[in-house]
Parts: sequence; C-alpha cells; structure tokens
Amino acid sequence: MNMYTLILPWLKKPSLPWHNFSCISLRHLLITLLLITPLLSRAVDVPAGVYYFDNSKTNYSTVKFVYGNDAESTTHILALTKTADGKYTFTINTTVKGQTHYFFTDTALPVGALSEKVTAVKNLIVQRGEHRTQTFKDEDNVPMVPGATFVPNKADLYTSGHWQVAGAQANVSGTLPVMYINTQDNAPITSKENYISATLYVDPMSTAGCPASGTKDSPLTLTIKGRGNYTWTGFDKKPYRLKLSTKEPLLGMTKSKHFVLMAGADDILGGLRNPLGYELSRCMKLAWTPDCRPVEVVLNGDYIGLYFLTENIRVDSKRVNITEQKDNSDEDVTGGWLVEVDNYNTDPHISVPMSDKSQDMWITYKSPEILSAKQEAYLQQQFNAIRDAVYATDKTSTEWEKYIDLYAMARVYVVRELMQDEEGFHGSFYLHKDRGTDTKWIAGPVWDFGNAYNNDRHAFIWDWPQFECFLIDHIYQFPRFQEAVKNVFGDFYRDALPTVDQYIDQLAATISTAAKSDYTRWPSYGTDDEMDKATKIKSYLHDKVKWLASQWGTNGTTGIETPHISDMNQATHIYDLQGREVKTVTRPGMYIYKQGRHVWKKFHICNVGNTTSLRP
Repeated sequence: MNMYTLILPWLKKPSLPWHNFSCISLRHLLITLLLITPLLSRAVDVPAGVYYFDNSKTNYSTVKFVYGNDAESTTHILALTKTADGKYTFTINTTVKGQTHYFFTDTALPVGALSEKVTAVKNLIVQRGEHRTQTFKDEDNVPMVPGATFVPNKADLYTSGHWQVAGAQANVSGTLPVMYINTQDNAPITSKENYISATLYVDPMSTAGCPASGTKDSPLTLTIKGRGNYTWTGFDKKPYRLKLSTKEPLLGMTKSKHFVLMAGADDILGGLRNPLGYELSRCMKLAWTPDCRPVEVVLNGDYIGLYFLTENIRVDSKRVNITEQKDNSDEDVTGGWLVEVDNYNTDPHISVPMSDKSQDMWITYKSPEILSAKQEAYLQQQFNAIRDAVYATDKTSTEWEKYIDLYAMARVYVVRELMQDEEGFHGSFYLHKDRGTDTKWIAGPVWDFGNAYNNDRHAFIWDWPQFECFLIDHIYQFPRFQEAVKNVFGDFYRDALPTVDQYIDQLAATISTAAKSDYTRWPSYGTDDEMDKATKIKSYLHDKVKWLASQWGTNGTTGIETPHISDMNQATHIYDLQGREVKTVTRPGMYIYKQGRHVWKKFHICNVGNTTSLRP
C-alpha cells in the first residue's frame, strides 16, 4: 500500500472540517507531499552513447541538451551539431547516474557547467522566453536510449516527446505471427478519414491456430487508414483500420473484411488493459465480445512493433447480430440501431441534455450512418425517454426497463467497475437495438479500456470520475439493478475469477519477448518487463474485486422476477435443453430464452408460480 492509497480517500471525505485552520494546514501539507514525492523519487540515468534530436517540428535555432540533479547545484549544458540528414546529435562520453531532469532547449545560455540547480535553469529558460521540451511523462521515468532520436510532439513551449529507435535497429521477435503491410508506392498513412491502397500477408511463425494469410509473392489486397482520436494524434506509434478486399480469417479469427490494429501506445500496463477488459466481458457472457490477438507488424519494411489485431464493432451476423437498417430510410425506424455514447462532439450525433452534467450526452450513430428526419426523430425520442425514465425520482419504477435490458446493462457495468474504468460510460459506451416496437436497447459490446486503473480502486467509478459518467450513476440507484449487479458479480466471483489470473499470465508470457522488441522500437511507450506489468494489473484487479465484494457480497441473490411465461410478449420464447419450445413451465431447471430475432441466452428458472424468476 502506498501513500496515495492511504491519504487520498481521507482527503476526499466531505465530512472533514476543512474550515478549521489546523485541518487546512494539514491538508495543504499532505497535498504538498503528494505532489513533491514523485519529483523527489523520479530519476533517470544519462547513459554513455550517441543521441539525436529531431528539430523538424520545433525548429529551434540553437539546439542544446540540459541535464542535472536537483540535489546538486550544477547543471550541464551541451551543444548539438547538425548532421547531413538534418538531425542534431551529441555524445555522452561517460554514464551519469540519477539525474532528476533532462530536456532539449533553444537557449542562448552558454555551454558548460552552470553553478545552478537544474530546476532553476529550467525556470530561467522560461523567464527568458526560450523554448524547451518536457522529457518526463507524468510520474514515470522516461529513460534515454543510446542511438535513439528524441522526437518532440509539436512546437509549443513545453512540448512533450519520446525516444524513437529506427526500424532497422529493431527486429521481429520470432515469437508471434508477423503481419507485413505495404502501401502503394510506400505512401505514408497520414489520414484517419481516407483509405489508401495496400497489400498484406501474415507469416504465422509456427503459431498454433494461426493460418497463413497471403504470401510475400501473392499478398492480400486491402485499404488502410488511421483510426482513433487521442491515440491517433498523441503518439508516433499509430493505430490503423483495415478493410480487406475479401473476408479472411486473419490470425485464426472469424472471417471478415474488417479489423483494426490497436497500437497500445497509451497503455502503461504492457498492453494488457484491453485484452483483460475483453476477457472479463466474455466471463460476464455478453452477447458478443471483440476478439483480439497479438501480432508484430512490419509496415513498408519498417518494424513498428507489437499490436493487437482486433475485431471492430459493427453490425454483422458474427458480431452485433441485429437487423441492418438502411441509411436515410423511413421504412421501419425501430431498428436495428448501433450507437455509441461518445466523448467527442465531432462525429454525426444527437445531443441529449442532462440536467446534472457539464455537457450533453452525445449519441453517435454507427448504424445506420446517415439518418432521415424520421430516423433522427425516433433516436432522439428514445434517448430522451431513457433519460427521463432513468432520472425518475421513484427508484422502484420499472419504466426504464421498458427501454434498456436490465441484465446486459448490469454485465457491462460490472466489467467497467472491475476495470476501474471511469471513462466507460463517458465514451466508447455502445448500445444496440434490434427491429421491433417491443425490443430493448442492449448495452454492449464493450470497447476501449485505455483509462482503466487510473484512479482510486476503493470507490465506484462515478464517485470521483475524471470524466462525466452518463446514465449509470442514476441507474445504479434502482434496487432491481443493484440486485442484478450482485447476481452478475456473484456468478463471476464464484465461476470465472479463478481463471482470470491464468489468462493474464499466459498472455503476458506469450507476448513477453515481442514486448521487448516493441520496447526497443518505442522505448517511451512499451515495456521490457511484461511479466512485471502482469503482476501489477493482477494486483489492481484483485484489489478492486476485494473492495466490490465488500460492497456487494459474493453470493448474489435469488434472481429477478419477470412476468409469468404466459404473459410474455410474442417476441419471447423459452425452450428446454432438447430444443423443444415450452408453453408452460411446470418445474425449475435450465432453459433457453429467446427474445426477438437473435438474442439467445441460457437461464435458470428458479421457481414456478404466478411469477417465474429468470436468472442467467
């Protein structure tokens, strides 16, 4: 347990008498300790070697390198020389241990050793109106890599950046399948809006269950573009969207034309966040969860590292299996629908005002992609009605359940809670609805766990969120939803939790060697110790599980009551395990429940009478 774990929950308590002077002083002292502790403890070595600086974005007139340890009153300033290819270079002759700061700068300060603390020099450069880079990312050390190039992200005063190793200096590990992609005329992929033509082939590298796809001499054809928002703009290791000319079982996955390559550059837990989130989704028995598999990628002859090839979310008989509604149509606007509660106000969407939030809830429509006036009016009416029902003051009301499937929402919520993913109901929160006036909105599939385990694991995800949490904080106030959550969590705790550690360990071991190659290519993003990241993410998960068990218990309850079978609507059918439709249930047991055209689930009917309890 660290100081943050001990102090932050106490600092957050609203009952503390902060109006008392001594309490205020103590609070300020604790906050100060929290802020300065990382500064005191973070340090990197400056290894001996040759280094480079990419000045193409910053356009410094005079590039210099500054380093020092704030415990000493000496700061070192080195000059860089311009190379023939336009980069700037400098050499460290002897390794310097335990430096608290280093950065590149455009300064007129003289080269040599200054009798000043490095922090004072850093501040002096700012006071002089000169530019410099940031070289520490949050509380994490950013080690220097001999032979690498420091690449600033942009030209602003305090730009961040990363060390980049040329592709020729990093090689495939030989432990994972390798995907070779070549764009037409080796064109760079610079847009996430426009596809460009390319070819692809996969060398399985003797990986079990992974077929070859195409060959070097006869590759598959496809188009490719960038994808993502922050992950596209914030990192040099980019994610990509693939659209193959024909359906292919890439890496042994279900045949499709549509896949994405997730880069994981934003994942400080060794790229394990998304795979773990998807594994928990499968444990919760969501209707469909994206498959993702590790692969190393070579783009236009350049090794670009370890990626996860992932099924993207789309309407498809093998993915989100609903009726596909036509674009710009008035035929039957009840469905199917695939939408996302989105955290970006740029994609085509409707806006739903939320009285207690700082912004509207943006509903980006994925299918159909172009709406007629009638389709847009229906979608707006549906989510206005959902908001009103969820915000009802009477928490015994079941009005919201007329619109949203209770157990699907409980499953998605438990997954997000287990991952401490406070962004899970702010963006990348998908819902879908099949055609019909009596069909409900189904929460899921899950997507994007990039912000998992970034905050206090001893709190619900809406308690201290970094982002607005839409709907779920109000839905949780309904006792019937809490009951469903306890059932889902109890089943997971008893049946699935014991297998999750094994999943994490096996995945980490599988990608461990490739992660080292990725780290050589992207030392600012990756890790050279994948098993350490596995240990960390397991500890975070178990810490959250323990806290949730203290809130919900681990046994669940007796199930939720639903109307008697004879009263269910005509879109609902129940079958026994031999496939025979059951008109009247006379005894408890296992049955198959079908609602609408596609939603099949196995239920345990707990009791029989005027009401029949159905429990997944």
